[in-house]
Amino acid sequence: MPKAITRDRHATEARLMKAIETLLTREGFSALGVNSVAREAGVDKVLIYRYFDGMPGLLSAFAHSGAFWPSVEEILGEGSFDLSKMPVADRWSTGLVRYARALRRRPIVREVLAWEQVEKNELTEILRLRREEWFEVLRERLPRDDYRTDADTVSTVLVIATAIHYLIARSRLHGDFNGLAIESDADWAYVEQIIHTMCSRTLRPTNEAP
Repeated sequence: MPKAITRDRHATEARLMKAIETLLTREGFSALGVNSVAREAGVDKVLIYRYFDGMPGLLSAFAHSGAFWPSVEEILGEGSFDLSKMPVADRWSTGLVRYARALRRRPIVREVLAWEQVEKNELTEILRLRREEWFEVLRERLPRDDYRTDADTVSTVLVIATAIHYLIARSRLHGDFNGLAIESDADWAYVEQIIHTMCSRTLRPTNEAP
């Protein structure tokens, strides 16, 4: 493929990805369609079919982009901050805090999480499956001693992650949940303390004294 054509395609794909992000943030899932995305991107809609085989393919590509969801490496960390080198409780509490911060850095995530509470369609399912795939990759990259704890590690982590999702989605319109502030970084610093406490109390290795 000639370089000029390759550059044009990459530029067009980037514009389409940005259009998805803009429309989701501004209007939600109901605004997504071949015509609206092409119009927002300023390209011919035929390119969506040519490059992505339609909207599901385009949204799948968006779901795998860093603009939508953090990479596994972003959560794992490096060096002495590598989750795999930490004790089980610290590993998951640190990972969950990094996860919450990564999602909060992406305004589009807040919009998607909020819309998923009220709408289910082919597009929301693509994003849901991407998250589940992502979590499985994360689990595979961590030591298996995670599962020898007093609590069901995976279920505990998923319950905390669900709470993070809800609070992020709620912060779109509300600054608190029953008095728990969730609007600012300072508010979330307190939520992070709660996450650390929950993990330290529930994810102790089996037979470890309280």
